[in-house]
Amino acid sequence: MGDVHNRGTKDRPQWYCRFVDLDGKRKHRPTHQPNKALAMRFVAEVEARVARGLVGIPEKQSPERQGKALTLLGLAERFLKEANPPTKNPERYRSWLRYTLGKHVLPDLAPLPIASLRPGQIEALRDRKLAQGYKPATVNSILKAISVLYIWARKQGLYDGANPTGGLRKTPPAGLVDYLSSDEVAKLLRHTQQHAPDVYPMLATAIYTGMRKGELFGLRWIDVQFDRGAIHVAHSYGKTPKSGKWRPVPMHPALGPILREWQRRCSPGPLVFPVVLERGHKSRMGTADDMLGIDELLLSAGCHIPVRPWHALRHTFASHYVMSGGNLLALQKILGHSKFEMTQIYSHLAPDFMAGEMARLSFGPPAAPPPEADIRPLRPRAA
Repeated sequence: MGDVHNRGTKDRPQWYCRFVDLDGKRKHRPTHQPNKALAMRFVAEVEARVARGLVGIPEKQSPERQGKALTLLGLAERFLKEANPPTKNPERYRSWLRYTLGKHVLPDLAPLPIASLRPGQIEALRDRKLAQGYKPATVNSILKAISVLYIWARKQGLYDGANPTGGLRKTPPAGLVDYLSSDEVAKLLRHTQQHAPDVYPMLATAIYTGMRKGELFGLRWIDVQFDRGAIHVAHSYGKTPKSGKWRPVPMHPALGPILREWQRRCSPGPLVFPVVLERGHKSRMGTADDMLGIDELLLSAGCHIPVRPWHALRHTFASHYVMSGGNLLALQKILGHSKFEMTQIYSHLAPDFMAGEMARLSFGPPAAPPPEADIRPLRPRAA
């Protein structure tokens, strides 16, 4: 039977254990436990392993040796099985990672040990995907998926090398944000009010607040503060907002009357936008494929149709806010961006505003030049 003993001092103990290992030899090993009780439990677990036909204390491989043996496919499988992603929707995160790796990464790199993968190979993969016609955002998502695996591997002690995606230049954005012009906004609001009155309040709220589509689906009447002129964005559809935090959004003067009228005639319930009439059928808002006929409304109103129409309304609010002289830091709070870099995509729309901000800096009027008679040439000082 195994036993433990202290090879240190009373104040700084070092508990060791003796046990008979799977090979029949008596072993003497440190337990790395702080007290005798935990050391006794440790040796009991060791003997239980031996009884099951396993080595009592398995030899730990260094991260470097593990990295040489662990392939990218093996790392991906372990992540999907063991990792707990710090996100509001872990299953959705795993689904994205599984799809991205399976379609774009593993077909080329699956058998490679994670320690052998070099930045040049990732760069070649990036350039190959761009040449195949994939959008820059998709290629950046591929780089992120690979980086996620290596970050997790380092945290788990599976790998201690460099992240091969580190330092790689991300692909540039495909273009500037797509938004509606002032004329298009006016035409869309007027047309929707006349021809789609059940969609009009939600569409107007999107344009006047910049709220995300899911946040509009989750908006509750209790969060619409008419007396304070503000909307508390505290919910998305079935979850919290994207940032995980609630935020106040000032209510535009034109939006208050629209929402009051909608409250008077909409179906009773906690949600501001519970149902809409689409093609003669009641359709619950918030389903993945429910666009509420916005493409047809844009077309009928004489507006261009963005790739992501509802998100383009968010861009529309932000773009016109900045072009009207709005502060970018305030816009970050209104939109609920977790990082200021996300808000900076609108900075190019405000050259006059930025020039005005620079004009705030003043050191007073410049001094008048001296009279010409007082200007004397400099002479070298005598030695």
